[in-house]
Amino acid sequence: MENIRITKKQIVFTFLFIVISFFIYFLINNLNKNTKIVFCNVGQGDGTYMRIENKIDVLIDAGPDKSILSCLGKHIPFWDKQIEIAFLSHPNKDHYQGFYYINERYKIINFITTESLFVNKKYKELINQLIKNETKIYRYFKNQKININKNIYFYLYWPEKNFTSNNDNDYSQVMIYSQKKFNILFTGDVNIKILNKLIKNKDFIKNRINILKIPHHGSKNGINKKILSTIKPEIAVISVAKKNSYGHPNKEILDMLKALNIKIKRTDIEGDIIFKIN
Repeated sequence: MENIRITKKQIVFTFLFIVISFFIYFLINNLNKNTKIVFCNVGQGDGTYMRIENKIDVLIDAGPDKSILSCLGKHIPFWDKQIEIAFLSHPNKDHYQGFYYINERYKIINFITTESLFVNKKYKELINQLIKNETKIYRYFKNQKININKNIYFYLYWPEKNFTSNNDNDYSQVMIYSQKKFNILFTGDVNIKILNKLIKNKDFIKNRINILKIPHHGSKNGINKKILSTIKPEIAVISVAKKNSYGHPNKEILDMLKALNIKIKRTDIEGDIIFKIN
């Protein structure tokens, strides 16, 4: 068997090829100014990753376990280890548990959550862990706005400050992500009672909703026909696990969406659900 000889010229050529390939990759990536929205497949929980105009990383909830890391690993550029904004819709385990694992691999700059009477020891440990990692903690309420730039922002419609309830899901953040005229409505685990209240708000219903994150994994208590007919979303996204013990998504909700000609996308069927805004 003959020995394979590698010349200096071949080594230099290979090195230059790798350098040029990386340069072209970075150049193409930097020229891309699209916004990517990924409803991550985190099982029975919520976790949405956004890369706004290919430069600002945002996370809305983090699912019940480390499965969120798989989603982030696929969609965050490998050199980027910083998440500029993380929202926690409300302190339920299936929404916050994944932040433990994220905090070990990524630097979260700003963490935005809400006040709730329903917090446990594990959630308090998470907040302390984030503080130790020098993450800034904020609690936002109705009518507060997070500006990304002139045409891009998050606007919170719920919860109200000093709001109290005996239902932990009532504290869920309801907010709209708006990029020019494209709007996504995020709802956490909010219920019909809260949404019925919000659709009476003219400022809330004036927004044309392109994508609606269906509340509470498609629970029958999350939404009804009146709300859907008022909001009129083009696409409904349901974050849910296969064969979950709760029976989510509820058949009545699915039938309602179909009857209103709202396109349904489900993480239990499609895995990660990806949208791009040009």
